[in-house]
Amino acid sequence: MHIDIIETLPSLAKLEDNWNAVYDADDEAQIYLSWKWLGGWLSCIPGPWFILAAKERDAADLPYVGFFPLRLQTTIEKSDVFGDIRMAGNFGADYTGIVCRLEAENKAIPAFARTIRQMNWARLHLDNVRISERRWRLLTACFPKASFHSTKVDKIIKSDGIDNSLCPYATLPKDWNDYLDALSTNTRQKIRRLLKQVEASSEYRITVATSETFDRDLKTLLGFWDKKWRARKADRIDSLIRTNGTMLTRSFQSGLVYLPTFWHGDRPVAALATLVEPRKRTFSFYMTGRDETFEGPPAGMVLHAYSIRHAIEHGFVEYDFLRGNEPYKYSFGCKERKIHSIVLETRSGRNLGGRIDVRCIPDLLQQATELHRKGQSADAEIGYRRILEVEPKHADALHRLGQLLAAKGDFAAAKRLFRILTTVRPDAAKAWQCLGQVCESLGQYEEALRQHLEFMRLQPDLPDGFVAVAKCMAKLGRMAEINAALLAAIEPASAPSVRKWRDWRPTPDRQSVGEHSVSA
Repeated sequence: MHIDIIETLPSLAKLEDNWNAVYDADDEAQIYLSWKWLGGWLSCIPGPWFILAAKERDAADLPYVGFFPLRLQTTIEKSDVFGDIRMAGNFGADYTGIVCRLEAENKAIPAFARTIRQMNWARLHLDNVRISERRWRLLTACFPKASFHSTKVDKIIKSDGIDNSLCPYATLPKDWNDYLDALSTNTRQKIRRLLKQVEASSEYRITVATSETFDRDLKTLLGFWDKKWRARKADRIDSLIRTNGTMLTRSFQSGLVYLPTFWHGDRPVAALATLVEPRKRTFSFYMTGRDETFEGPPAGMVLHAYSIRHAIEHGFVEYDFLRGNEPYKYSFGCKERKIHSIVLETRSGRNLGGRIDVRCIPDLLQQATELHRKGQSADAEIGYRRILEVEPKHADALHRLGQLLAAKGDFAAAKRLFRILTTVRPDAAKAWQCLGQVCESLGQYEEALRQHLEFMRLQPDLPDGFVAVAKCMAKLGRMAEINAALLAAIEPASAPSVRKWRDWRPTPDRQSVGEHSVSA
């Protein structure tokens, strides 16, 4: 089995037909693995992502038979840099997993695992994976206990005992009344009464978001959700609202969101967002919010019943309540499925191969730079060094590590880095300036003079170069040349015989023993 790595949106776009063909043939595939949802999500997440794509052999004309979407994260901690591979949908998707043709899974899934084992990571987060036991064993068998430590992730919320590894869902019949008949007598009667109360009254109404009203309805939903959860999720609430808002907007633009709002007159009292998957004919309830001060009909039950009826009328076959075994979900005639969440860690606790994944460089550079700005120089230094281990001529890492080393007095090491930087970016004036400065700090004034002259050549209109050159020449005792330059600078600019200081160039190897004072 041959594995390609897809890591750009244009490359993913070219796979639409191939992806959809595999997705349609896979009974385990679900909306968060659909080409439409995943493409929208990957276009807005930070950090690098990649998709492992499997085919029978390395031939351009062969279609792929399986896809495994993943993402990379890097953290600086415990005096080292650790790579994490996560499921691509994490933080936006309730479910993650693999898309694969049934007849290819025995070869494709182990091939995915072997490819991952060749990468540079310390932790592999297989989180919220909705997958059959058969496929789960194929995947995890390739990470033996001798080399990897496995930890099950506890999905039970301590505050209320809700188990987020259990996912209730209702199978939908073709007829609304048939669905109601399968519920308890109490629930059936309650749903009929509530829908009649809402739809027969001029006091209440339900609207469904359109392109004209979506922004308003989403703002209503997120506002209600914020009020309910801010106290519990205070440290993460703003990030969650941004992520949910971005994901739902992208999904709506792709035709994947059903968002009804329940109104009491002109007052919105509840909203419910559901992800719609026409290929698999599923509704997946994503989030809801309501006005806690509203004392009318139970808005959550109204909107769920309204959405389920709509799904049945349009030929959908499943209403998925996603993660969490809240008791109310089971009143809608649900069964449940269980999802997997484990973390696999290398036995050494370090990255496989002892290095970082090159795709993490931009993210790691950003982290190291931020730590550098905050004065956490030890962690910043390890970040820069890990980048240079895999890309020795990375200009930004060379520059920033050189600055860090110079600041702590290691001028010889800083000089080596800035010297390399001038070969990588010979037209970058700052590189020559930094090299000149560390040469000065080492007392190497003749060499520093040459670097500052190059800075002057690249930035002739900045006085910094002239000042640096003058300082070096003063240290070398070449005062006459400095005085000549100063005299030229204060002469009238109209004098044809006078050169401006920025056009002045001393000869680096010229020796002078003049005793003239700069201020003379």
